Amino acid sequence: MKVLDILLKHLPTPYVDLIINNINDHTVLDDEGTSITAELLVLFDWQQSTEGYEFWDQVMDYLQGDAELPQLPINIKYYTSSVIVMKDGLYVMNAGDTGLNIKYEILMHELKNSTRKVREQVLMWLN
Repeated sequence: MKVLDILLKHLPTPYVDLIINNINDHTVLDDEGTSITAELLVLFDWQQSTEGYEFWDQVMDYLQGDAELPQLPINIKYYTSSVIVMKDGLYVMNAGDTGLNIKYEILMHELKNSTRKVREQVLMWLN
């Protein structure tokens, strides 16, 4: 049985999609596979995956009958340089369309109590 068929037989499609997104060489999906647990162990590096090692370890526990499937991660796509203001700081998500997320530890309530010049400088810098 092909690797892709094994994956689809044992896991819901959204989990198979995550696996496929982590594989560098998609031709392995057409190879003959042995078992779902053997294939999951060698298809990609769990630690380097978007979901992380713990997520895939829980999927493996599910496949071995020891646990429920972990909740699927929420994939949020931010517009370029989306700004989120929180109590503990200011976040710039997808800075400059690079995919990087930056946290500035600026206490907004303290900024409000600063001089006008300081507020303008910080806001200009953030803009």
